[in-house]
Amino acid sequence: MTNEKNNLNIFGALVLGLGILLLTGWAKIDTLFDMNILISFVVFSLLSYISIRAYREFKYLGIIMFGSIFLLSPEVFATRKGELFPITYITFMVYFSIVFGKSLYKKWKSSL
Repeated sequence: MTNEKNNLNIFGALVLGLGILLLTGWAKIDTLFDMNILISFVVFSLLSYISIRAYREFKYLGIIMFGSIFLLSPEVFATRKGELFPITYITFMVYFSIVFGKSLYKKWKSSL
């Protein structure tokens, strides 16, 4: 039996990653197979996948995480280059700490 839900999440993440890349850096794209474009696509797709998973578990946190992905690109806020990316890191670290804390709690409760 295949995991259809995970396949939809991956497809959605790839579409969202490509959409974010095209929205935030359309003027900078010279060639499609430039190494910077491919790395940006992979990073945006990975973060989109994590945001989709977070949205399924925690609705508001998933929306905030997806919105914070746009802060990674320096073209979005041209006057604040490099100042807003810590917001993205903090929101993703909050999600990872919640997931890690829940797993630690489950392990602790099952050992009693």
